[in-house]
Amino acid sequence: MARENVRDDFLACVQGRTPAMMPLLSLSNEFHQRQAGVTDRQARLDVDKAVGCQVEGVRDYDEDWAIIFPDDYIEFEPLGLPMRDDEHHPTMPVAYLPFNRETLGRFRIPDAQKEMRLPTHLEMLRRLKAQLGSRVLVMGRIAAPFTALALIYGIEELMVGMITQPRLVNDNLKFLVDHQIAFGTAQLEAGADLLWVGDCCASSKFCGLDRCCRFAFDAAAEVTAALNATGGLLIYHTGDTSPPYLAKQTQLPVHAVNVGEGCRLAEVGKALDSKMCLMGNFDPILLRDGSPEEVAQTTEKLIQENLPGGRYLFNTGESVMCDSPPANVAAMLVAARRTAFALFRQVI
Repeated sequence: MARENVRDDFLACVQGRTPAMMPLLSLSNEFHQRQAGVTDRQARLDVDKAVGCQVEGVRDYDEDWAIIFPDDYIEFEPLGLPMRDDEHHPTMPVAYLPFNRETLGRFRIPDAQKEMRLPTHLEMLRRLKAQLGSRVLVMGRIAAPFTALALIYGIEELMVGMITQPRLVNDNLKFLVDHQIAFGTAQLEAGADLLWVGDCCASSKFCGLDRCCRFAFDAAAEVTAALNATGGLLIYHTGDTSPPYLAKQTQLPVHAVNVGEGCRLAEVGKALDSKMCLMGNFDPILLRDGSPEEVAQTTEKLIQENLPGGRYLFNTGESVMCDSPPANVAAMLVAARRTAFALFRQVI
């Protein structure tokens, strides 16, 4: 399993220095959950099972981080969202909240130590950190304010609201900046080393760049600046591959930007001419449907193209699908470790 200096290695990659070893990351929490036979409800509510499956997965596959990420709605349920409770599916809203001033007027920042699933989530992070210590980075998560609006009101209301009620959108964003800073801070205090800042609605797949610049990026910058000041490590993710969008994202006060699959990450990095650490880009569909040999070859090529340039971390572009063959996941991570080690030996 990972070394005691994994945080230092993460920061070395971020800062363009040569680490002792590149941290080995993949968004494999759902995969580990399926392999351990843990249901979605258990992953939301059962601390022992949720933590146990991630610890087991990290040890079995020699990963350098462990993820607690049962769903996107933990911090939004206390705002009044009615949720489904399905044993075998992530929780989703029964209905979104009405997009009006009355709804916003009822909002308040919940007490993360007391309300609904928030204490359970924090206990999972505490337990995970207690079991893995400093050898593994423990990751929590927040939604950036712009994407949080889509989770609360629905993406259609958000897209229309930017045109018809931009002031109401901005007023919601102001509240959600404070809301997400509070939730992110609570996770860092509970033992999270880093936070995944998800902002999928601020991508080229959902929204024009002008509207992302007007509504999304400033709010994300406020949240990440505040959390950065507390000492937390931050990864920003929209799953984008568009250089104009990524150019804006790399200006955020985060430690790394996770890039989606379907492009050559080395070419994106050259086009951006940025000092931001880029990560991700490995295709989870190939991981599920390819052979172990194809997975290993693609992993080697991705690292060989990107690691020598510095400011790079290996990761999947999106989550490892829960039905991915274990042999493929092992092939990816073994090839990543072997290739990175060989390259660093050449440098040293």
